[in-house]
Amino acid sequence: MRRFGICFLAAFLCGFPQTARAQKPLTVEDIFGTDLFKTKALRGVEWIPGRSAFTFLEKDGSGQNRIVRMDAETGEKECLLDSAQTGVLGDSRREKRFAVPSYAWSPDGRGVLIPSDKTLYFYETAAGRMRVLNGDAEEERDPTFSPDGRLLAYIKNGNLAVYDIQTESETILTRNGGKDRLVGCFDWVYEEEFSIRTGFAWSPDSKCIAFFELDPTDEPEFPIVNFLPLQNTVETMRYPKAGNANALVRIGVVPVRGGETVWMDLGPEEDIYIPRIAWLKDSRHVAIQRLNRKQNRLNLLFSEASTGFSWSVLSEEDPGGWVDANDDLVFLDDGRRFVWSSERTNWKHLYLYDIGGRLIRPLTGGSWNVEAVVHADGRGRWIYFTASEKSDLETHFYRVGLDGRRCTRLSSEEGTHRIQMSKNGRYYLDTFSNVAAPDRAIVRRSDGSTVRVAEPGTIEALKAYRLARASFFRIRTDDGLDLNAYLLKPVDFDSTRKYPVIMHVYGGPSSQTVRNAWRSGAGMGSLWHQMMLQKGYLVFCVDNRGTGNRGNDFMNRVYGNMGLGVEDQIRGAEYLRTLPYVDGDRVGIWGWSGGGWMTCLALTRGASHFKAGAAVAPVTDLRNYDSIWTERYMGLPQENPEGYDQSNPVFFIDRYRGGLFLIHGANDDNVHFSNTMQLARALQDKGKPFQLMVYPGKDHSIQGKETQMHLYRAMTDFFIKNL
Repeated sequence: MRRFGICFLAAFLCGFPQTARAQKPLTVEDIFGTDLFKTKALRGVEWIPGRSAFTFLEKDGSGQNRIVRMDAETGEKECLLDSAQTGVLGDSRREKRFAVPSYAWSPDGRGVLIPSDKTLYFYETAAGRMRVLNGDAEEERDPTFSPDGRLLAYIKNGNLAVYDIQTESETILTRNGGKDRLVGCFDWVYEEEFSIRTGFAWSPDSKCIAFFELDPTDEPEFPIVNFLPLQNTVETMRYPKAGNANALVRIGVVPVRGGETVWMDLGPEEDIYIPRIAWLKDSRHVAIQRLNRKQNRLNLLFSEASTGFSWSVLSEEDPGGWVDANDDLVFLDDGRRFVWSSERTNWKHLYLYDIGGRLIRPLTGGSWNVEAVVHADGRGRWIYFTASEKSDLETHFYRVGLDGRRCTRLSSEEGTHRIQMSKNGRYYLDTFSNVAAPDRAIVRRSDGSTVRVAEPGTIEALKAYRLARASFFRIRTDDGLDLNAYLLKPVDFDSTRKYPVIMHVYGGPSSQTVRNAWRSGAGMGSLWHQMMLQKGYLVFCVDNRGTGNRGNDFMNRVYGNMGLGVEDQIRGAEYLRTLPYVDGDRVGIWGWSGGGWMTCLALTRGASHFKAGAAVAPVTDLRNYDSIWTERYMGLPQENPEGYDQSNPVFFIDRYRGGLFLIHGANDDNVHFSNTMQLARALQDKGKPFQLMVYPGKDHSIQGKETQMHLYRAMTDFFIKNL
């Protein structure tokens, strides 16, 4: 039996009344079939340019959306736009991982753009007038204001176009866009793995647009079959798997009043990625981030917009791992300096450079990560950012002077904070939660002082339930690593009983499941876990090596062999067996996507440690997954076949003892259904028992109230019968 060092970090008390009353049972139908437990978060928040006020979406008495304005200082609220004035105001919609906003303020704060049903509407606030800008039958994708507010850029019929709001005229800037030439937009893998949707950027002087152009013709086409119609249909998508050819990329700059495109020099190597572009303050140069195919070398290029001439300003390398695209590049208003983030010291921190690429000074330092830059003070005094300095289980808000001094934490409440700062930097909206309290939204001044509560985040329905308390701690592995973990026990926990345990896992590189947040697996907002506690189970989670917020060295431990992470899940199961109240023969595990993959590995590579596991939408062979994500952590399969085999559940199928429940949406365009089919065939060929649930017509998230109820009922029944 392994020995573990245990260090308890925190125990968070339930924020709801705890009494001796009988426990009201949670049900799958209430959790997934109703909105009883939905947090009342502010939706569609946008700060108004030039004003200390913000707007958000709210339902009126008839259930229609309206835009409400709130003054940050006084808290005064007024309806800016409602369904009586327009019938086109919808909800933000989800497209893949993106929330596409339903409205946007013009940079001068004089009007609101409302894209709706392939039409662009513009509401002039002073006149109270709604204008139709472009009412033809074609969609204008990603409409974006020019910095001076006079023009809109968008993608239309596959090409980049601009619209003059005053003259009501449209100019098409490119002509060669289409299915096999993506202008100003991306293929599936760029959007999914670089988290980038809009493929163009305005120059600060509103005279030019820099844009991406991708040639995906060498990418393999993958079929997605719809089995529901009488005559099955097939939709194909460009999907480069690990080791396949990627789209070729180039960056162009075009004047908005018409003219020839100038192509930036990206160097002689073609098999590269361009995850980010941005304009310098002078409107004459474009900053381009260039990644090599292995994603272990990132160059920051500056390109002359008028000629395309480029040079490398700085570079980041990690020969023992990977380099992420830099989301923290900020050019200061003086035009002479910029902020950059780097993991060169093992931890991600901020650095100040001059425009020539010379390091001026580090701005932050220590054994913790900067998570994201939020705002740069226009006068060049402060950089505002989120970080894990207080706890690697939490996200807090900070500011630091450009002299590298006075680094101050502005947030005080325990938990995970999400920040939306006003354009003028005077106020911010702090939305935060922890395992015991759902999202609250508070308006604060830039120094962190509280102005008012904008949304208390109360969920009335939860007052009828007794929810469990979560504890965080660490377990130590044989090779000396401390792993973050949590354990949930029923509110009527009896230490003399022997409980079965359901482990929850994701486990992929840079991810983090053990978090002090309401919607985390440990949080009281994870109500299916709470329901399983009521049914007599414990819930446990451990973040294995390779997961995020623990430093670059910790993440790199799985580079080239991500399957090593399952060894820490096995150690977690062994730790559970040391607890006197755990039934060591009844340890189960479940996860979704990467967590489904880890579950499959646990039931094969670690079969002797787990009795049952539910794998939802699992990757079953990393060779099946996309090039950018997989190669970032594994290298190319042609160069690392052993690492791919060691991370493949099929490679360990002889160890499998039973107890696997495979669940997949048949129309999953992310983790293809073929993953589950390949593992199912391998299990059948070995005569191994397993269960399978397929959701026809459903994608990776397997959405829909009825579908979600069916899925979680199936998982509940599975664990009750098999654990």
